[in-house]
Amino acid sequence: MSRFVIVTPMKNEGPFILEWVAHNLAIGADVIAVFSNDCTDGSDALLDRLDAMGKVRHFDNSSPRPAPQRRAYRRFLAMDLAGHDDWVIPVDADEFINVHTGDHSLRALTGAVPEARTLSMTWRLFGNAGVVTYEDGFLTDQFTRAAADMTRRPPQAWGLKTMFHRGLWGHIGVHRPKRPTVESFEALHWVNGSGRPMPGRYMEGSWRSGPDSVGYELVQLNHYALKSCESYLVKKARGRAHHGGEALGLEYWQKMNQTRIEDRSIDAIRPAKAAIHDELLSDPELRRLHAACCARHREMIAGLRARPDFDALMQALLPAAV
Repeated sequence: MSRFVIVTPMKNEGPFILEWVAHNLAIGADVIAVFSNDCTDGSDALLDRLDAMGKVRHFDNSSPRPAPQRRAYRRFLAMDLAGHDDWVIPVDADEFINVHTGDHSLRALTGAVPEARTLSMTWRLFGNAGVVTYEDGFLTDQFTRAAADMTRRPPQAWGLKTMFHRGLWGHIGVHRPKRPTVESFEALHWVNGSGRPMPGRYMEGSWRSGPDSVGYELVQLNHYALKSCESYLVKKARGRAHHGGEALGLEYWQKMNQTRIEDRSIDAIRPAKAAIHDELLSDPELRRLHAACCARHREMIAGLRARPDFDALMQALLPAAV
């Protein structure tokens, strides 16, 4: 039986790691491979503890070379973490897979489209909706306002991430696999989030859904790119996995702050996620490390707000938060 293997690069996501891990375990991930780089908030120590507990596989991906995300994917493919017929699922720490079928698990998703071997999940952008201060709580509880289905702009609103059988592709791109190992598009058995065949043009490229490929009926990918105004300052200072920190300012915030509809569909998995989250926190050392990450996050926020440039961004975010 195919396994589900999640792979992600990660930097300074400490306060949010346990919820993300609990969510992925709740939906049935068999392996969670985390490649962390240059962490300064205690994320690496927390991930080491999760590794020791058998919940994730943690690898130090720090390097003076740029592009940690691409480096993580290359390293992953060189390992034996996923077999030929296993599903490889590249998602980031601010992305939560939201299955709409069966028991809301990955197994239910692939069971709904048994012929699929490559499956794209379209983002649903979740905006800030006026949340100013950082709080230690589930992101899925705090941020419930999102983009509507047919939000074509900004382009990111229809960004996609793609899960695939390891043997069909030779390279992981940021949004979709590349270098197919088969010659025909049909052999990829590629479907969208509604289980419908993807257009053949995706054989060559494209990082987002279009009117002919968007679909949310079976699965969507909840994307919590902004979080609170305070946490956004930390994200700005950290930078993005394949962009510099200069890419994160008021313009990016305004594009990603989509709040047209309320969407609580991910709550279907909340009881299972919460039970796993509580079980994780029953480990005293993991609980201590999580609390340390949260405290460090608050320290980083305070330090950034004391800087004129970040305080100016904060002041600009406040009227734009709603």
